[in-house]
Amino acid sequence: MSKEWGPDDIFDVLASETAREILLLSRSESMSAQELAERCGTSKPTVYRRVQKLDEYDLLETDLVVDDSGNHYRTFRTNTDRICFDIEEDDWIVTVHFEEDFVERFVSAWTTLGQTENGNA
Repeated sequence: MSKEWGPDDIFDVLASETAREILLLSRSESMSAQELAERCGTSKPTVYRRVQKLDEYDLLETDLVVDDSGNHYRTFRTNTDRICFDIEEDDWIVTVHFEEDFVERFVSAWTTLGQTENGNA
């Protein structure tokens, strides 16, 4: 799955070093705002502003966690495989490729296989 964004949108989001760091840090594991703030060396309000912007462009997944004490907090994880910047004629084309879970990959492979067998591909 991929989405095309305007270059100004993605350049705006990625202009923030903290936003880029959040994407890298939350790539391998979900992290809370507190963990991200500590690892980024910034405040939780700054992390929340960047997370909100990243979430606006679907670059993060958000989960609600309830700990053993009953406290609720959110964790964030990057769901982006890659962001591609292409120059076509006189314009930038930005494509964001999102991670696919196992079920999406299976359905996609099965659909492609069915199209190939029926001569549609």
